[in-house]
Amino acid sequence: MPKEKKTLVVRDLINQYQANCDRITEMADLCETEQRERTEAETKEYETLARDNQLLSMKMQAATADHLRENPNAREDAIKIIRENATNGKKTEIIFVRDLMMVNDAANGAIVPLNIQDILAPLTEGFILDKVGLPMPTGLAGDYVWPMYEMVEAQIAGEGASLSDTKIPFSKMQAAPERVGIAIPVTNQTLNQSAGILETIVREIMPMSIRLLLNKILFSTAKVNNATNLVGPFVGLVDSAVPLSAVPKFTELNSKMKAAVLSTGIDGEHLCWIMSKSLEAILEGTPINDKGVYIPMAQNHVMCGLPIYTTNVISPRAVSYQKYTAGTTNAWAAYALADGDTVTYEVSGDSIEHALADITTPAGGKIAKVIVVTEYVGLGDWRYQPMGLFGTLRFIVDPYSQARKDAVDFVLNTDYGTKTLRKEAFKLGKVATSA
Repeated sequence: MPKEKKTLVVRDLINQYQANCDRITEMADLCETEQRERTEAETKEYETLARDNQLLSMKMQAATADHLRENPNAREDAIKIIRENATNGKKTEIIFVRDLMMVNDAANGAIVPLNIQDILAPLTEGFILDKVGLPMPTGLAGDYVWPMYEMVEAQIAGEGASLSDTKIPFSKMQAAPERVGIAIPVTNQTLNQSAGILETIVREIMPMSIRLLLNKILFSTAKVNNATNLVGPFVGLVDSAVPLSAVPKFTELNSKMKAAVLSTGIDGEHLCWIMSKSLEAILEGTPINDKGVYIPMAQNHVMCGLPIYTTNVISPRAVSYQKYTAGTTNAWAAYALADGDTVTYEVSGDSIEHALADITTPAGGKIAKVIVVTEYVGLGDWRYQPMGLFGTLRFIVDPYSQARKDAVDFVLNTDYGTKTLRKEAFKLGKVATSA
């Protein structure tokens, strides 16, 4: 009986926490709509709600610790709940609040608390924040402001001399989160027969999918989908990109990009290169200079003394189709692919001409899929691109939507926010096409 009471208390804590987050968001939306700051009464209410949520979070952590201590098989119990609900056509909701993960057992009204690190660890592992040693805040709410302090100089004064006031220049930038999500259908047969499939989906596939989406948001040189506020630092830098050689030179990267960023006063503590995996491979085989001892530009994922983070997202790919006409023309021409067409060749390069050159003996009437890759090199101090997860992550195991296909939908939704605090902390270089 005591255990049942404890799970009900956890549910109450979650409901109150979410209600507070909803109210904070409601106030933030109102202030944004009316283009104003919070009133004195709203500020007082906001501070009260924020304090309440801190206390609720502490209580949920304590309840989770107690539950895990008393129920060493809690994880297996949670998986059992999910599997049984899916079999019986019932939805299961997995709620992530701050440092906690709760499996909502709709069948009997209980909540099984677990540890959110089961999903956050694989989400952030290998992410840019992990690379430069910065945290991924979670459980943010309402009109959260990214705090960013700059350099504060100490004073030297003689004995008895008064010190003048020092103002700390805080850059208060409003966070504007947007909804991100992923849905993965899994057949009931796979769900029932594959041992560990639930654990793999929850702990690996879902967070990895979200990480790939966040990568796309952060490193794309154009807005992703219909994003309004979720924009990375390189959007808008394409027209002012630093021109680089077809194989970038050490002097170009070091002086035109690294030194240029540092000259603005950026301390560079969290500077990191962003480039495609293929470009890093090329630079690993390219010497710093043609004279003296051979030293490659990139070694052990480090270049110019800074770490390299690789992602193909920063190098956009444009796909087109070409059809070869033999005889009098013997030439390729742009082609609109139609249903039933067969693609014979698939080539890639930094231009259509260079890609097609790889097809040495094309046959008449054959179609080629051409992928043109535009290589960019990004550089930034990621301290000035804060990001975080807002409110609760809600993960639904839905056996209804895909019922006709005998499948279960795994759907994860969360609010994610990011903001470029100082544009001068980022540079983009464009690699020239080969001759």
